Amino acid sequence: MKILVIHGPNLPLLGKVSARTGTRLTLDKVNSSLRKKARELGVEINIFQFYDERHMLKAISTHRNDMDGLLLSPGALSRSCFALRELLAIVSIPTVELHLMDLPFAAESFADSVLKDIVQQRFILPGPEAYPNALEQLVAGLPIQNPHQKK
Repeated sequence: MKILVIHGPNLPLLGKVSARTGTRLTLDKVNSSLRKKARELGVEINIFQFYDERHMLKAISTHRNDMDGLLLSPGALSRSCFALRELLAIVSIPTVELHLMDLPFAAESFADSVLKDIVQQRFILPGPEAYPNALEQLVAGLPIQNPHQKK
C-alpha cells in the first residue's frame, strides 16, 4: 500500500512556531514520525512539501496511478485551492485533509477549506501526533490489498 503525503506552505517554519509554544516540533520530526508510523502500518510513503498549488497538482497527477491514498496538509492554500479540489474529484483517490492546530490561522483554514466536501476525512489536530494519527486513520479507511494484485 502506497500513501502520498503532501505538506503545504510554511511547514518548514514549524520549528519557529513551535519554539513559542514549547513543543519543539519541526517538519523533520513530523516526517520522522510519519515514516515510523508507516513502518508500523506496513505502508510505503512518499513525502513532499510545496509552497504552491501548482506543485501539489503535479505531484498528485504524477503519482495518481501508484498511490492508494493521500494525506494532504494544505495549510492556508485550503481556502483557495480550487484546481486542487477539481483534481481530487477527477482522480478520486482516498484523501485525508489535515490542519496542524499549532500553526496560526489553522482553525480558519480548516473551517473555510474548499476541500471539505471532496475529501474522505478531515482533521485539525495539535502537536507531534497529528500526522501519525491522520495517517493511521487514512490507512484504516482503505481497502485491504492483495499483495499479488496489480493496480
